[in-house]
Amino acid sequence: MSAIPALRVFDTAGVNFLLERMTRQGLARRGTGTPAQVAASALGLQAQDAAAARLGVRARSGAVDEADVIRAGATEASVVRTWLMRATVHLVAAEDLRWLVALFGPMIERRFATVRWRQLGIDRPLLDEAVPLTREVLADRQLTRQELAAELAERGIRLADDPQAATHLLMALSCRGVTCRAGDRGRDATFALIEDWVPDVAPPIDPMAELARRYFRAFAPATAADFTAWSGLPSGAAIGAIRDELTEVAFDGRRGWTLGTVEPVPVLRLLPMFDNYLIGYRDRSAMLDETRVGQVYVGGIIKASVVCDGRVIGSWRLERSTRSGKLATIRITTFERFTRRHRQELDRERADVERFLGGMVGLSTDG
Repeated sequence: MSAIPALRVFDTAGVNFLLERMTRQGLARRGTGTPAQVAASALGLQAQDAAAARLGVRARSGAVDEADVIRAGATEASVVRTWLMRATVHLVAAEDLRWLVALFGPMIERRFATVRWRQLGIDRPLLDEAVPLTREVLADRQLTRQELAAELAERGIRLADDPQAATHLLMALSCRGVTCRAGDRGRDATFALIEDWVPDVAPPIDPMAELARRYFRAFAPATAADFTAWSGLPSGAAIGAIRDELTEVAFDGRRGWTLGTVEPVPVLRLLPMFDNYLIGYRDRSAMLDETRVGQVYVGGIIKASVVCDGRVIGSWRLERSTRSGKLATIRITTFERFTRRHRQELDRERADVERFLGGMVGLSTDG
């Protein structure tokens, strides 16, 4: 009779499991990955704010700068932005795009089709008509959402008079695996046909199992509720499909799972808005004092945060500068007294942001 493996128990103070999460997410040992490798390892970075997503790559790789990340999405198409987890925009490796769209597209359509899309005139008959017309209009081209909506309108696809109608039409088309974001044109995203923009790659044998496997590899230790909060999908079948690969653990008064092992490393990082570490879990009480929640999670916005050893110890913003010779200034709002170690690591982070952006960056704290 085989022995039952011992339950792995993390430090009840929370430090060890938070460090493990940061390490798994590539934040402790910033490697040399390409934007595509970073996106694949993280299983996507939230990217409704494109500049924040680029800073999320910076936090995980010391081998690329902002121009590299822009080029990876705009011309190389090795990373792609589209609507996925929780019906929000994510930056994913091109090789993961199609199977993730196939997995999340039906969920997003169920969420929006009965009310919001119907209000905008986006129903099943319209989409059935719009899909072939979109393939015709976008063949070997990239258009903004307004340009695409205008050309479809000329072909009889009429939407409600609502500023969000074109965006939701693109969301619906992307959910059906027709379109994805291409390069930006100024402040506007352009869209391309998936079949033109990224190569066709064979999907995982079991996409739901692969999703769970990649989540627990990158986010553990985590619970079933964490997986659902991150993905927007039920956890039962996903976790059940890889149960034999998971190790049960106890942490922060809860039970969950890990996949594989890592060696946690103490670290301080400047994480951007909507970073995976800040959004990938249902219970965030160990990482942020309850009196500060409203300073980080503000409505639908998750502010850029200073995170040390897994705990949020401040917020920050990048202010573009008008001063000669200085590109920007990092302005820190502290949540607690910063130690000498904090200040030393903050200066290293400032230097890395400077490297990433390619210009002089200052640092200012309120305490």
